[in-house]
Amino acid sequence: MLSLVYTSTAVDTFDDDTLATLLMNSRSNNRRLGLTGFLLYRDGQFIQVLEGDDEVVRDRLRVISADPRHTDVSVLVEDEEAERLFPSWSMGYEPASDDLADQIPGYRATFDDLADSTPGFGNQPALRQMLQWFQMRAPQAA
Repeated sequence: MLSLVYTSTAVDTFDDDTLATLLMNSRSNNRRLGLTGFLLYRDGQFIQVLEGDDEVVRDRLRVISADPRHTDVSVLVEDEEAERLFPSWSMGYEPASDDLADQIPGYRATFDDLADSTPGFGNQPALRQMLQWFQMRAPQAA
C-alpha cells in the first residue's frame, strides 16, 4: 500500500464553505476509491496524506495536481506501508488555527523549505512527528 504526503498552495483563499464542499467531495471519492488519509489547511497551504492502492493513490494525485484550485503540488513522502496510518478516516480534516498549530509537533507555517527536497525523504523528523500526532488523534477502526 502506498502512503503519500504532498503539499500544495491554494490559488484562492478557501473559506469554511469552500473547504466543506472540498471535504464532502474528497470523502465521497476516497470512500469509493478505498483511500484514507487526512488534510490540513492553513493560510492558503494544504498538506495531505493519501493512502491506499498504489495506482489509485497515484491517479488521485494526478487529479489533484491538475485541479486549477491548487498550484505548487510537491510530494514530500512516498512510502510503501504494511498498514494504513489513518484506517478509519476517508479524509480526516483539521483547520489549523494558531492555537492548534502551536500544539502540533513538527508543524510549520509553510513547507517551502521542503518543496525543493527529493521525494521520499521519509525520515524527515518534523514531518514524521506531525503525522504521528495526527495518527494518535485519529479514531480507531472498528
